[in-house]
Amino acid sequence: MSLKLIFTVPVLFLVFMANGQIAFNNPSFEDEPADATVPMGWFACERGTTPDILPGPWGVEMDSEEGETFVGLITRSDGSFESIGQRLSTTLEKNNCYEFTLSLASCDTYSGFNSRVRLRIWAGTKKCKKTQLLYESDVVDNTEWKDHKVSFTAKKNLKYIIIEAYHPDDLPPVKGHILIDNISNILICSKV
Repeated sequence: MSLKLIFTVPVLFLVFMANGQIAFNNPSFEDEPADATVPMGWFACERGTTPDILPGPWGVEMDSEEGETFVGLITRSDGSFESIGQRLSTTLEKNNCYEFTLSLASCDTYSGFNSRVRLRIWAGTKKCKKTQLLYESDVVDNTEWKDHKVSFTAKKNLKYIIIEAYHPDDLPPVKGHILIDNISNILICSKV
């Protein structure tokens, strides 16, 4: 077998594996643990967003699902909530089906923000613009990491992702939180 063939096959395989995927920048929120800090690769969207890079701050000591750290977003009793976003490296194209997974959890020690809330994921045409709701979880009450699958068809060309903690529908606004880690690449599932 020629040396050229030995090096060409792995390169072609890697190109094939990467084709059709959109990678998030810092999908497991790796950064120095700190309170009121947006993880590298992400930006704050909602006014008053001060996410926490965990574990460590606010009494959260659970292990991450992937890597060393994860992010915590809170909701407040005044109705406000936190959200973070990022610009995708590739546009989500209208009428294409996409899917990805992420891990969610909650804990009992988030310094008074211990109510259980849900997660919403939006896509937008501009920074922090909520153009299309992609996913809304049930109230996340598991204290161990659990994977959630997000599947959607883009209704427009979309360039941004926004992830937010949000209040349960059946309650007044609460002091709650959601923990997020380990977002997979976005895969194309099929044309509609």
